[in-house]
Order: sequence, then C-alpha cells, then structure tokens
Amino acid sequence: MNRASELWKCLRKGRLLIDTCNDVPGRLSSVYTTRLSSLSSSSAFSHVVDRPFSQAASAAKDNPEALKEATAQMPVSAHSGPSIGRRFYKSAYAKEASDGDGYLVMLDHRTLKTPAKTYLKVPSLALAHAIAAEWEYQDQDAIRPFTMPLMKLTSTAIDKVPKEREKIIQNLLDFFHTDAVCCRHAVDSPLGELQAEIMNPLLDWIEKEFGCRPSHSSSLFVGNQSDEVVEALRKALKKTNDWQLAAIDALSAAAKSLVIALAVSRGKLGIEEAIQAIRLEEDFQSLYRILESRTILPMYQMHILKK
Repeated sequence: MNRASELWKCLRKGRLLIDTCNDVPGRLSSVYTTRLSSLSSSSAFSHVVDRPFSQAASAAKDNPEALKEATAQMPVSAHSGPSIGRRFYKSAYAKEASDGDGYLVMLDHRTLKTPAKTYLKVPSLALAHAIAAEWEYQDQDAIRPFTMPLMKLTSTAIDKVPKEREKIIQNLLDFFHTDAVCCRHAVDSPLGELQAEIMNPLLDWIEKEFGCRPSHSSSLFVGNQSDEVVEALRKALKKTNDWQLAAIDALSAAAKSLVIALAVSRGKLGIEEAIQAIRLEEDFQSLYRILESRTILPMYQMHILKK
C-alpha cells in the first residue's frame, strides 16, 4: 500500500502532469481559453469591448432600415462540419438590443442569427462580448464552429431547449442512474477511497439541497436510483430557465454526471473543483501507469544486463 499512498498524495497535492493530446474537449477548451486570453490583451479584443460600433456599423447609421433588416445566420451545418466557409465580415461586436431587453452580436452591420433563424439575443453583455470574441477570432480563410462553444451553447438554449425541455430533462434523469459520482471502484481500493473522499460530500450536498440522498455502488450491475431522488431532481430541473437547463445539459454530458452539473450551476463547486472531480479516475490511472513504468522498466533493463 506504500505505492498507493504515494499515488494518493500526488493526486491530492496536484502534482500530476497529464498528456491530454487525445482529449479533444480538453484540447479545444485549452485552445479556446488561450486564444481568448491573447485576444483580451490585443487591439482586436479592445475593439470588440471598447468600441460598440465598427466602421461598417457607423456607416450604416444613415440607413437604419437596412441595418435593422441585415442579418448574418449561423448555418445548421455549423454543428457538425469542420468549417462553414470564408469569413465575410470585418469585425464582430456586441450591442444592446433596441428594446433594451438583452444584447445582440453584430458582424459588421449584420445582426447574428441562430441556425433556426432566430435573433441571437443573450441576457448579459459579458456573454455577448464573449460570443463576439469567438467570431472576431475566426481566420479569413474559414469559419470553424468547433472553436465557438459559447455560440453553439447559446444557439441550443434559444433554438432547442424551449421546444424540447421535457425530453432534455428526461434524458438527464435516465442517465442519472449511471452518474459518475454514484458509480465507483470498490471502497477498499486506493481509487475507491479517493472517490469517496471527493464524491461523498457531493452526495451530502444533494441530500441537504433536495431532501434525499442518491445511492452509490461499485457493482458492475448498477441499480436504479430511487423514485424519490429522481422526482426531486426532476422538480429542480423543471424550475430552471432555458439558459440554465442548456448549461446543465452540456456540463452533464461532459462530466458524465448530473450531480456535478447541478453542483456547479448552484455554486457548490467551482470550475477547477469540478474538473478535478471529473478527471479523478483518469488522472489516477495515468499516474498509476507512470509509476508502473518506472518500476517495471528498470527491472527489465536489469534482466537484459544480466543476460
């Protein structure tokens, strides 16, 4: 158990360096964060944030009707294809909607629309600026939707969630029976002990927040959660607005856990804490392989030398 104890210490102290080259969501998130960070200190980003109207929009002030009718729509294929054509605009920026209720994203003088041809109106200026930054980042030769996660999430909240709320909630509850927080390794294993330390407080929080506690198991044949727990979570999900439900649905898919998604949405977990919980088993196994290689390889080399 000495080596297992060292594993535990390394994981808890955050000393693990993991190669995530094959982790597509992680890689995209890293690329997105890095490039937005570079934009934040560049003149391009300050143009988006500090100047609400581009030169094109200023020129269009003389023709308000043309400005009102001009739109730019994200194609439906944006959710699947690697690119959707060349960049057709000079700049992207955010502005307040004319009715004062929300914010729009503008591509030059065009108002951005979702794939379902609905105006992409968002509730906060910060979100509008972030989506504008995604569009501002695009290269001249191609617009790549996979580099615009907030655009996709916003389109889902506007186009899909209002029409499919009940279906989305039911899907979340169906997969809740195999929630990553509730399906674990044996409690007497090093990983099982670590999972208990990280996951049990989340189950305690669920019990306190919703009045009932989900069960957890290390069996390959995971049993269903009780009707009481499922109905309590259904009631909570029904109280969410479209934006909250879209975020919970997306995070549940990434985390393989409705519990973690609810904890983030309600402020129980921060993003860094959620990532640690999501990657716990993967990080543990990766570090275990590293330690195994350091043990086995020297033994193999000694065997060769003896020959």
